[in-house]
Amino acid sequence: MDENTIRSRQEKSSESSNQTLEQEKDKMFVKKRKQVTENYEFGDIQKIPTDIRDIMDKRFSRIFMWELYFAYIFWTIFFGIGPMVMFFPMVKLAIDGYEVLILSLASPIILSFSFVNNIAESTVGKLITRIIMIISLLSFQFENPVLRLLILSFGTSATMIDLCTSLSARYHPYRSIIVWTLTISLFFFLSLRVCFSSMMPAWSGVTANIVHVLIGIVIIFDQFARDNTMWQLLPSLSLTTNSPSSTLGFNPLRSLPRENVLQPNWLLLAIGFGSLLFNLHWVFGDLSVVSRWASNGFPEQAPEPIPFGLLIWIGLFCGVLIINRLSIVTNRWWASIGFVGYGLLYFSRGNISFAGGFALSLFIGSVTPLIFDKIARGLSSRIVFTAAFVYILQVLYAVWTSAYNFVPFGGTLTRETSHVLVFFNFLGIYFGVYTAKPNLGTYIRGYVSSISLPNRRIWSCKNIEILFMTKKIAIFYNLVFGIAFIIACAGTFSRFLALPSKSLRLAEDPTHISAAIWTVHFGYDNDARPSLDRAASVLADTNADVIGLLETDTAKPFFGNNDLTSYLGEKLHMFTDFGPSTKDHTWGCIILSKYPIVRSVHYLLPSPEGELAPAILATIQTASKLVDVLIVHMGNDRDDLDRKMQAEKLREIMQNSTNPLVFLGYVTSEPFSRDYRTLTSAANDIDSTDHDRWCEYILYKNLIRVGYARITHGGLTDTEIQMAKFRFPTTKKFDDHSLVVTDPSLVTDQSILFNSKFGSFYRGHGRFNTHRFHMDTPVCLFIFSI
Repeated sequence: MDENTIRSRQEKSSESSNQTLEQEKDKMFVKKRKQVTENYEFGDIQKIPTDIRDIMDKRFSRIFMWELYFAYIFWTIFFGIGPMVMFFPMVKLAIDGYEVLILSLASPIILSFSFVNNIAESTVGKLITRIIMIISLLSFQFENPVLRLLILSFGTSATMIDLCTSLSARYHPYRSIIVWTLTISLFFFLSLRVCFSSMMPAWSGVTANIVHVLIGIVIIFDQFARDNTMWQLLPSLSLTTNSPSSTLGFNPLRSLPRENVLQPNWLLLAIGFGSLLFNLHWVFGDLSVVSRWASNGFPEQAPEPIPFGLLIWIGLFCGVLIINRLSIVTNRWWASIGFVGYGLLYFSRGNISFAGGFALSLFIGSVTPLIFDKIARGLSSRIVFTAAFVYILQVLYAVWTSAYNFVPFGGTLTRETSHVLVFFNFLGIYFGVYTAKPNLGTYIRGYVSSISLPNRRIWSCKNIEILFMTKKIAIFYNLVFGIAFIIACAGTFSRFLALPSKSLRLAEDPTHISAAIWTVHFGYDNDARPSLDRAASVLADTNADVIGLLETDTAKPFFGNNDLTSYLGEKLHMFTDFGPSTKDHTWGCIILSKYPIVRSVHYLLPSPEGELAPAILATIQTASKLVDVLIVHMGNDRDDLDRKMQAEKLREIMQNSTNPLVFLGYVTSEPFSRDYRTLTSAANDIDSTDHDRWCEYILYKNLIRVGYARITHGGLTDTEIQMAKFRFPTTKKFDDHSLVVTDPSLVTDQSILFNSKFGSFYRGHGRFNTHRFHMDTPVCLFIFSI
């Protein structure tokens, strides 16, 4: 055997020995990672410069609080731009053109230009974007809705750019803080919404808005002017377009050539992130939304948002805790929990539907930080830009499923097809979690030591190190979560005390009952400002015993996820019934009652051609009588067949009622029209001499009328308030009042008069900026004819 052959065999033996040694090291590496999975925190391990490590150690709490507040502002603006854009087509019932500003969510596209990206990622760029974010909150202070929309759209663009630059920051400990503050701030956002009765805290009022801006200014000063912390964490401003060379401090996913580093499947991850954002907005934008999805009639109604909305908070939090068991979250069987929960939430009613929402909250809570982490490992601007389009498409589809009667192709393609959206929304989240590489769960379980694409090795376990959460940081995060939970509990408890007392109401023995109907325009006034405070005030002034409100289903992302039902019920100390369910593609209606609701039925009236017509038949319990109240929003006036069938169904419902009945209806028909005659064949009109009506009508049966009034909307909506008062008959046979008077002094029982705060008799249409009587009322103070 010659010397060359021996040397060759020795080299092969040495290479084999080295390969075996490397394999053993890889196995040990994976084994160690398994053992510390419970302490895993998302991020890439890098060799951090000593000065940066000292900054992160000594100023961790300050940096965390900075980013927590701006992550909270991210959720505020992200959830706020949709309702502002939706206001214009809502008012005009048509596409208006301002809808294009929703594309401000896709602003990260400009980061594809390296010149812009270098500026945005610099300290100066971060300072500018955050100033714009805070300034955009002040859009609430402007009167003109178009100007407010433009300012908020500009702020939305800055917010999305800030999200991208934060998730692609230079140092992994800072990115880790971003991932966790985005997650934790969502809980603070939900907790504060509980305290503000489901309203957006930053836009709940002038004072709250100013407070949010002032806090933002203080934080910006502390972040950028107090010391050089941010100037060290972020790169300095560079106007060059050359890509930075690989240095020790840069994230290898963004610093090394693409062919040499791990690259996530950015498209699937973007689909997953966009779907997650839509799910958080559609189902978990407020703790009350799940209850409104699960809405059902009495006595089998779904758990009320107060206090049971806390269960959704707990479900989301438990999901976040499950991330400590990464092998569970990244197991595809875990997705079945979310899928089944989503299905139960959508296809069931009442308690079962609510339980499905709780199961879905566990799944969504567990994947939220995981997806944020994957974005921090990938090409953030490309992922966020694409995710924004996925989110926008799903929001538009959600709009089309309900507003199909007013949008192109809505009636033929998207009508009542939210189940399709549910499926594809969950499928998108599944793609983002389980098929976007790298799948860290797969890696930790040791199933994959390398992943190869054609002619290119792109990953091995030696290329990635995992950042572990220290015990100190874990305790700090848990403490912050605890503060958020305490805020949610405090808000829930204070609102629970505002709920009406059944025993107190049943102790009253009324001889009269009053009713009112109003279309509240989803809680926004004619200038796109939240109007619920003012609406509650005027409704309190009416002192109505029963109130029927229309256009009230605000548990939708494009209406802000506000719980209008609970808000008004708590402010007025009245019992509530919301229906039909948010998922039933109607604009919603609610009944507010001073007396307990003992049973109710939610109807979807026949609507073969146009928009679905909701109705609620509720039976309320006074001390001496059961009274039926029927509230309805009939279809559009152009859908003649719909209105004909709906009027016939309503007549059937009223004829089957054996109790005294009050009908509060949005009929969209003139007096003495076909539909009017159909309805009045089963009940009496409160004032058949009032010919100047179009939408709202009050009918009654087995009651004695004593008053009727019409009150201007005062700029809060586009529809007036109508009121009526009735007296309970004392015998089975009775005569209704037939004489109409306009002079209050002629009425012997002054207690039946309407609140003088609304003025006095006014002839004709009153174009007031306040709430006043008008349209020849209050004239209908009925007394026995002589």
